[in-house]
Amino acid sequence: MSFVRPMWTIEFDSDRFLPYLPEECQSNPGAYGFELALWLSQGLAKQGLISGYPIGEDWGWFIEYTDGDTEITLGCGSEAVEGDGYKGKPLHWRVFVRQSMSLKQRLRGNGESIKVSEFAKAVVSLLQAEGITVNATQA
Repeated sequence: MSFVRPMWTIEFDSDRFLPYLPEECQSNPGAYGFELALWLSQGLAKQGLISGYPIGEDWGWFIEYTDGDTEITLGCGSEAVEGDGYKGKPLHWRVFVRQSMSLKQRLRGNGESIKVSEFAKAVVSLLQAEGITVNATQA
């Protein structure tokens, strides 16, 4: 029995989601991602995938999607150091999509919901529609 949760990772470079508030408003120096998480939340909502508002973490931002027993976390972060988001240059972004499963679900052997792949493919589609080249992998 495997307790490893499959996860999609989507990476790209872009200046589309640079922060608009000053560095001291970020969850940590160089931990950008609010603008990306908000934009994804809005785009996914237009496709009927309604999530919550972005929530800050020390590594970046995430949104959550719940449908019955299925809970999906979509995390957004950048590979940057303090001040990089204000230079007007593209940053390297990483988005992860994974299903959160309770111990009970894992012990029952519940597999990954089809919604996880649907969510990840919707993110890729939204980014590509903006002309952004992405590298998406599932592990």
